[in-house]
Amino acid sequence: MTIQSTVSQIQSAATAAARQTAQQNDPTALGKEQFLTLLTTQLQYQDPTQPMDSSAFVAQLAQFSTLEQMSNVNDTLTQMLTAQSTSNAASLVGKTAQFSTNQATAQVSLTQGSPVAIPASLTAAAANVTMVVEDSNGTTVRTATLGSASSGASFQWDGLDDDSSPVASGTYTVQLTATDSTGQPVPFIQTAAITGFTTNNGTPQFIAGGSTLQLSAISEVDE
Repeated sequence: MTIQSTVSQIQSAATAAARQTAQQNDPTALGKEQFLTLLTTQLQYQDPTQPMDSSAFVAQLAQFSTLEQMSNVNDTLTQMLTAQSTSNAASLVGKTAQFSTNQATAQVSLTQGSPVAIPASLTAAAANVTMVVEDSNGTTVRTATLGSASSGASFQWDGLDDDSSPVASGTYTVQLTATDSTGQPVPFIQTAAITGFTTNNGTPQFIAGGSTLQLSAISEVDE
C-alpha cells in the first residue's frame, strides 16, 4: 500500500467518522431515547375510555425496535471507521512529513564549530525572521533576529551562543518565526519525522517536529 493511498484512507475514514459523530450529537435528531419518551408519554396521557388501538401500539413498538437497531448500527459503524482511521494513522508514524507551520521547530545535531541547517523554508517573503535556540535542558543559548528573507529562503544556525562563542556539540532545539511587513505570520514549509499521533472525534492529529498537525497541514509524506 502506497503512502498516498494511506493518507487518502485516513482522510476518508476520519471524515466519515466525524460525520457519524455529528449526526449522533445532533440535538434536533429523533433518537431512540426521544422516541421511547414520546411513546411512554402518549401512553401516560391517553384517554382511558378510548385506549390506544393494540395494532397501532404494536406498530409503534416495531418502529422503536427498528430505530434502536439503526442506532446500534450507526454506533458500530462509527467505531469501525474510527478504528480504521487510527490504524492507518499509526502506519505513518516514523515516516517523514512535509507540512506548513507558523513556527518551525526542529531538533538539530550540532558539531561544535560547524553550522547546522534548519529543515524549514519560507512560503512567502518575510520582513523579519527570528531564531531561538535551546539546549537539551531547555535553556536558551541563542536568540537572533535574522532580518528580511525572500520566499523559499532556508536558514542555518552558525553554532554560536549570544556571546558569539561556539557551543558544545549536542542536540539543540531551534525555533523559527517570521512576519510580513504588517506583522502577520509568514508560514514555513518544514520537514520532520512523524513521531506520534492523537485523535479528536475520530480525526487524527500528527506530532512532527514539535508541532501537532492536522492532516490537512501535511502536503507530502515520504518513507
